[in-house]
Amino acid sequence: MILQNDENRRVVFILGSTGVGKTKVAEDIAVKILMESSFSETTNSETKKVKKKKSDDDDDDIDDQMVTIVNMDALQVHEELPIATARVLVEEKEKKKKTRGEVVHELFGVVGIEEEEETRTKKKTKTKKKDVRWFRASFLEIVEKIWTKRHGKRSVVVCVGGTPYYAKAAMLKTFLPEREASMPDTSDDDDDDDDDVDKLSLEERRAMHERLRELDPKAAARLHPKDARRVRRYLQIAEEANGEESLLPSTIFQRKKDKANDDERKQQNEQQLMFPPTVTRVIHVVAENEALEKTLETRLERMRHDGVEKEIKTFIETYPTAAKSNTGVAQAIGVREFLDETDDDTETRFEKMCARTKRLARRQRRQFANMVESSEFRSAPTIEIDATKMHEMLAASPPSSSKANAFWEDEVVSRAVRFITEEFVDDVNAPSTKKSTRRDVIVDLEENNDAWIERACEACGDRIFRGDRDWLAHTSSKRHKNRVRNLKKSREGERGSLHPNKIAAI
Repeated sequence: MILQNDENRRVVFILGSTGVGKTKVAEDIAVKILMESSFSETTNSETKKVKKKKSDDDDDDIDDQMVTIVNMDALQVHEELPIATARVLVEEKEKKKKTRGEVVHELFGVVGIEEEEETRTKKKTKTKKKDVRWFRASFLEIVEKIWTKRHGKRSVVVCVGGTPYYAKAAMLKTFLPEREASMPDTSDDDDDDDDDVDKLSLEERRAMHERLRELDPKAAARLHPKDARRVRRYLQIAEEANGEESLLPSTIFQRKKDKANDDERKQQNEQQLMFPPTVTRVIHVVAENEALEKTLETRLERMRHDGVEKEIKTFIETYPTAAKSNTGVAQAIGVREFLDETDDDTETRFEKMCARTKRLARRQRRQFANMVESSEFRSAPTIEIDATKMHEMLAASPPSSSKANAFWEDEVVSRAVRFITEEFVDDVNAPSTKKSTRRDVIVDLEENNDAWIERACEACGDRIFRGDRDWLAHTSSKRHKNRVRNLKKSREGERGSLHPNKIAAI
């Protein structure tokens, strides 16, 4: 794999929830990069020959392409249901640009349903399953081919899709380890011991926990009395230690955790990204739920006008087994709704499709936000583009299309192109959307977590919490804050005339 730091190479990952505008961003920045690069490209004599060749033959090979858009959506790789998976929009734009031969679309509609059925029925054959590992291998093969044939020239690979699992597979080296042999089964003796532990009563478990507290208070503070298997394991070690502190479970397991933290720090210092930070760019497109949901409603109406109902019904009739499997392209929104044998009319089915799409958008928004804020992507240059204003303009009555287009061009496309073409010597000066959030505090606590401390929450009925992380999660919860507020009001007598404190005073 060619992974040199080359200023002429970029691999751009455009992330975001469904309907937020990822595909539009990819298409528009591809065109803008080509337009801005046309002058410098035409000054090269070799490029002039390529342009002349293009005029004679429109069927260009991948080596003549400057910008390539690669699909990272698990559903759009399938050939079926182009309307339901929103792949038809990509295909229409590709046809418009095909005469110019400038933008190539890869991994869109390349997996047929017959191939999936063959893989499912012939499990004993060596038929290659088109899963996320296949996607990763295909993606890397495409990038290597582009970089090899455009050696020394500018090449931009734009990866776009709404499947977080596929995005991680394309961005991280260590996300998909090689398949390993299954672990050997535990011995029969261990199984018998586990069965014995499961049969212990609550009083017996508490007695075992109290015995552990006598021998190793720190270890007992870490474990819950109901966690009988671990309590028994710690107790056995503590009894064998005979009071020697270095052999107590609290010392042994803390030493192992410190070593694991050291190994994790070393791994984080190493390059986890598939491509170097000087080559990688991450664009996270976001929008507020309320504004985005109106766009999703409009998109569903457009799909309905384009014939998505007929497309889904034809798919169910042609491939009934695949449609009922709920795997592959059958996971597309609409298949389940029209496969349902209830007496729902068409309007009700579309309402269910709309509600399910909105739930998917909210879930993907959380997933991508957590992904770009994780430590694995710490070295990746990242920007966040808020498209809420554009969605609000398009949803206005009447729609402000001209203002929305101007906002999109100035605040989204131009900013993304500047970010892509800008060079960063290292990841220290690279932009990042990572904020100091509760999640960051939890990540820090994972490295310096005092797991051997026990706390009780008075507001929540003296509940016991073990470790800094559990305590932070509890005190940050909405339920805890409400109980603290109610407890404070109870003590101050602000519950109204029927409050027990005031009744007692009367």
